[in-house]
Amino acid sequence: MDYKKVLLNKLLDKFERSTSYLNEGSSRRVLIKLCSKEFPEYDIEKSEIKELINSIVRELEAQELVGFEWLKFEKGNIIEKVWLRPETINLAYKEAGRPLKSGRAFAIFKMVQELKTSISLPWISKYLEETESNIETYKCSTPLLPDDEKSARAILDALKAIDDQNNEEVLERVFSLRCFGDSKFFEKNVRKKVVSIIKNYLLCDYDYIEPPTEDEILAQVGIVKSPKQIDFCGGIIGKLAGENIDFSPFKHGITINSYTVKELEISSLKSVQKVLFVENKANYIDYVLKKKNENELVIFHGGFYSPVKGLFLKKVYEAGCKIKIPFYHWGDIDIGGFRIFKRLKTNIIPALKPLLMDKEAFLSREQYWIKFDEKYGSILEEMLGKEEYLEFHDVISSMLEVKSKLEQEAFL
Repeated sequence: MDYKKVLLNKLLDKFERSTSYLNEGSSRRVLIKLCSKEFPEYDIEKSEIKELINSIVRELEAQELVGFEWLKFEKGNIIEKVWLRPETINLAYKEAGRPLKSGRAFAIFKMVQELKTSISLPWISKYLEETESNIETYKCSTPLLPDDEKSARAILDALKAIDDQNNEEVLERVFSLRCFGDSKFFEKNVRKKVVSIIKNYLLCDYDYIEPPTEDEILAQVGIVKSPKQIDFCGGIIGKLAGENIDFSPFKHGITINSYTVKELEISSLKSVQKVLFVENKANYIDYVLKKKNENELVIFHGGFYSPVKGLFLKKVYEAGCKIKIPFYHWGDIDIGGFRIFKRLKTNIIPALKPLLMDKEAFLSREQYWIKFDEKYGSILEEMLGKEEYLEFHDVISSMLEVKSKLEQEAFL
C-alpha cells in the first residue's frame, strides 16, 4: 500500500470539505488524528507499519508539506496528528498525484459557460446558471455534475443533445449513439444524473403523490425505450400521410404510436358528443367493451402523460372546441387522481370536468375503501384550502372523515 498517497489524499479530502478550501486566507489547520478511525492504516500494534508511516510523515514534514505532533509521552514512537501546511497545498496535490480541485472546477466552469450560450430550453439554462454560481461560490460543481471533466462533459453533451432535439421523440439507444457514438453509453454512464437534473429543474413544480419512474422522466424530454402508444376509441376523423382517415369503425379501440400522433391531423370528431379520459388501463378497456356509447370518444390517459400524449390530447381538445362538446376525466379518488385531473385541466383543457370522482361515487363503494395515514390526510387537508381543487372539496371532506381513499378499479 502506498501510505504516502493514502495519507495525503485523506488530508486533501478533508481540506476540500473544509472552510479553509473556500477561504484561501484561512489559517485554520486541516488535520487527521492518526490514532483514530480517520486513519485506521496507522496500526501501532504492528511496529513495521507504524515505523514506515512515521518515516513518511517525517519525510513530508521535511518537504514542508505537513506538520505533525507526537502523542504525549510517546515522542519518537507514536504520532498523534498530522496537518497540511496551507502555504504548500498545491505541492501536496502534486505529491499525491491529484489535480487541484479548484483547477477541475475551473475547467468545468468554462464548459458550463460555453454551453450556456447555445441553450434554448429554460430549465437547462437554469440548471447551468445554478451550476455556474455554485462553482463560483464553493469552487466545486453541484452533486448533479461530477468533479471530473470527462463525466461532466458527458452530462453536458447529453443536455445539449436534448436541447437540440426540439422535443422530438428518439429511442434511448439511438440518442446515445448520436451523442456518444455508443448505443449503451448513456444508459451506463449518464442516465441517472440526467434523470435527476430533469426531475429537479423541468419537473420541480409538478404536483404528484408518487414520483414518476426514470422512463417517465426521460419521456418528458423525448427520450424513450420504445415509441409511446396512445389508446382511444371513438369517431376521430382526419388526415394521415395525405389520406383521409376515420377511426370510428374501430369499435373495440385502437392504438397508435407517437410518430402517427405527430403526423395525424384531426379535422373533426364524428358524431362525438362527449370526450372521456380514463386514468387506469383496466377501466379504459372495461368501459370501451361494456359501457361506451356511440356518441363518446374514450381516451386512455395513463396518469403522467408524455409530451407526445399531451400533443394528442391537445389536438382532440382543439377539434372538440369547434363543436363545443364537454370533456370529462375519470380517475382514482385519491391525491394522485386529483393531481392528474388538475394537470390536465391546467395545461390543456380548461373546461375539464370530473366523472365518478365525487362524494356520491366515493360513498357508493365503501367496501373497496383503502385506509390512509396522517401524512396522507394532511396533504388532503391542504387541498381543501386550494381553489384549483374546488371540484373535489366535497369528496375530500368525506375522505377525511373516514380516512380512506378509493381506486378507480373499484368500479369494474
